[in-house]
Amino acid sequence: MAWQMNAASGSVKAAAALAVGLAGAGHRAVIVTAAPAMLGPRLEGVVVEQIDLPVSLPCPPDTLREAISVGAWGLQRQLRSLIDRHDADTVLCTDALWGLGRLRMNLPDGVCRVLAVERLPDDRDAIALTRADIVLAPTAAVLDAAHQRGWDTSTWGVVPHALLHEPPEPNPVSVLGRLQAGDLRILSAVGDTSNGIVALLRAARHQGSTVSSCVMRVAAATHYLQSGPAGIVLAETCRRQVDLAAHMSWSGGLPWHAVPAWLSGAAIVITPSTGSLGMVAVEAMAVGVPVIGYRSGNLPYLIGPAQRERALLAEPQHGPRALLNLARALLGSPRAYCEAAQAAYEQSRLFTKGRITRRFLAAVPARGTLPHDDRTPTHVHAH
Repeated sequence: MAWQMNAASGSVKAAAALAVGLAGAGHRAVIVTAAPAMLGPRLEGVVVEQIDLPVSLPCPPDTLREAISVGAWGLQRQLRSLIDRHDADTVLCTDALWGLGRLRMNLPDGVCRVLAVERLPDDRDAIALTRADIVLAPTAAVLDAAHQRGWDTSTWGVVPHALLHEPPEPNPVSVLGRLQAGDLRILSAVGDTSNGIVALLRAARHQGSTVSSCVMRVAAATHYLQSGPAGIVLAETCRRQVDLAAHMSWSGGLPWHAVPAWLSGAAIVITPSTGSLGMVAVEAMAVGVPVIGYRSGNLPYLIGPAQRERALLAEPQHGPRALLNLARALLGSPRAYCEAAQAAYEQSRLFTKGRITRRFLAAVPARGTLPHDDRTPTHVHAH
C-alpha cells in the first residue's frame, strides 16, 4: 500500500492510524508527505517518504493550492517515482481536498486512486473528486450532503477513521472518580474557525460555577497551533476567554501521543463544532469519557445509537448554553453518567485499527479489477 498526505492536520492522525493498521496486517504502508518531520513516537512498520514542494509549510490554503499548481509537473514525477519504487497498488490521497489529490498523476495500470474526504469541496477543489477511482468518507454525513447536492456517489463509500492510540478499558473506580471531579474538557481544533469554541467559552464564562464546581480545561492540538497565523490568532482569542474566568484553565498545546491521557482526566468532553471530523470525540470515547456536542455533521454517526438516546446531543440552533446544560444534567445523575461512560467505550471499539483496516481493504478493489485494467486480477498484495 502506498500513502500520500499533505501538511499536518487533524485527519493526519487518522491516516497514520490506518497506515499502522495496514502495516500490522502485512501490507507495506508508505506515507508520502511534504510536511516537515514531526517529533514524537515513530509509526511502527510504516515508511515515511519526503517530497519537495515549492513552499514553506505550514501555509494558508490558497498558498498551498498555488504551490501545487505551479509545481505540478515536479510533484507528479516525484510521486510516480515513489509509486514505482514501492510497487504500490493503491494510492490514498488524504487531508484537505486542496492538496495532492488535485494532481493529475499518470498512475500505472491497475493502481487504484482513492480520495479520503471529510467534507464536500468547493468549486476550486472538486477536481479531486473526478480524478479518484473511489471516494471514502468517514461517516454517512458526507454522503448525505453529496446526495442533497444531487451528486453521483456510486463510487463513494464509508470507512471511519481509526484510533491511533487504543487505551485499555477504564475501570469503574476511575469512572466514578471522574464524575466526582466534574471536570469538563475541550480539545480545540483552533485552526478551524467554524468549530464554535469561542462561543462555548463565552457561554461557560458567563454561566460561571453553575456549570461545574471544578475547572473547565481547554487545550489546543499542537498541529493546529502550527497551522499558520489564523490558528495562532484563534488560539489567543480562546486563551483570553479562559483567562477571564476563575473556573477555566488553559492547558496549552498537546502533541498526538499526549491526547488520550489528557482526555482521560475529564468527566465530560465537549465538542462544540458543527462540522469537524470528530476524532476528538472518538478518542474521548476510547477512554470511557462521554461526549456532548451538536446533532450535526459527523458526531451523531460517531457516538452511536446508545449515546444518542441518552440526550447527549443538542440542536445547533440552541447554541452553546444547551451543551453546557446537557453536561450539567449528566454530571447530576451518577447512574446515567456511568451508563454513558460504558456506552462510550463500547462504541469506540468500532474504530480500532484492526477493524478499520479490514473495512478499508474491503472497500478498495484488488489490483487488476479497475474498469480500465485488462490484466489478470490479483489480490492486494503484502510485501
